[in-house]
Amino acid sequence: MMGDREWLAKQLARELDLISCREKNSRYIYRDKKPIAHYSIVGRGGIKELTTVVVDPEFRGQGLSYEILEQCQGPTCVFTKNLALISSLEKTGFKSAWWPGFIPFTVMMFDRIWRVVKMVLTLDFKRCLHQSRHLFSYRMFIRK
Repeated sequence: MMGDREWLAKQLARELDLISCREKNSRYIYRDKKPIAHYSIVGRGGIKELTTVVVDPEFRGQGLSYEILEQCQGPTCVFTKNLALISSLEKTGFKSAWWPGFIPFTVMMFDRIWRVVKMVLTLDFKRCLHQSRHLFSYRMFIRK
């Protein structure tokens, strides 16, 4: 049987818009004791950021994104270009925004720089180039 991390690695290999996250921040949704969705909620200087949201292709369209968004308590932001996730975000009260605040912005920028460094160090050039090419396609959504 495939473990959680192996399942996530398989999903991330398919989804170039996503990057792995720390195990301690990883949360999974299971069906029949198998992972079918993953997300991570990380503190970013006064706001939470929902990251690494992925649903197994076999289970898409079943409302799992709403189940994930229910877990976001307090001020939360999400960066995405995924149209299905954007629709779910808007239906659950998230609003398009461009500024999360100075401290969260600073924390997020250092995190983004670290992500690029990590992609280069792990020779993940395909993911790095993909994310660089689509950098301006990502939108930020915030729910206060």
